[in-house]
Amino acid sequence: MNLYDMFKFSKTIDWKDGEIKLMRTFVSIAPTTLLAELQKNQISSLGFQKAYDLIYKSAKDGSYRWNSDFIKAHNFSDKRKIIDWQWKIVTFSGWGKWQIINIDPANNKLNAKFEDSPLAKAYKKSKYPVDIVATGFSAGGISAAFGKDLDCVETHCVAMGHPHCEIEVGPKEEIAEKRKALWKKWGLI
Repeated sequence: MNLYDMFKFSKTIDWKDGEIKLMRTFVSIAPTTLLAELQKNQISSLGFQKAYDLIYKSAKDGSYRWNSDFIKAHNFSDKRKIIDWQWKIVTFSGWGKWQIINIDPANNKLNAKFEDSPLAKAYKKSKYPVDIVATGFSAGGISAAFGKDLDCVETHCVAMGHPHCEIEVGPKEEIAEKRKALWKKWGLI
C-alpha cells in the first residue's frame, strides 16, 4: 500500500475543491521553489543566523502545535507509533523520503536521514544546510512526541555535497553545541 492509499484508507485525508485536510488540518501544495526563494531572501536580508533562527522557530512552533493536536486527537501514547506516523506524514507531504537511523526515547534523541529533499534540489548547491523548515518541523514534532522541548540540527545536506540529508534531534543544550561546532566548521559563524 502506498502512502496516499494508507492515508485515504485510514480516513485521514480529505480532498474537495479548493481544500485539502490531512489529519484534520488544512494543508496546501506549493512549489518548493517558492519556499526556497523565501528562505534565500530572508537569509540575504537578515544574514544566515537571524534568518535561520526565525525560520526554524516558526517551523518548530507550528509543528509542535499541529503534532500536539494530532497526538491528542488520536489518543497516541506510544512514542514509536507517534514517530512512525510523523515520518509517514512528512514523506507523504513531499519533504523527501525519510528514514529513522536511530531512536532513543529514553534519552530524547533521534537521528534520521532523508533522500530527495525538495529544498536541496531547488538550491542545487549551498554553503549552508538548506532544510531549515524540515529541521524546525522535526524539532517541533519530536518535542510533541517525546513530551520534552527538544531541538534539531541538520548535520548533512545534499546541497552541501553530501549523498543525503541528515538531522539529529536531542536535548536543547547538546544540539546548540553541535550546531555551533558545525556552523563554525562550515564558516557560517
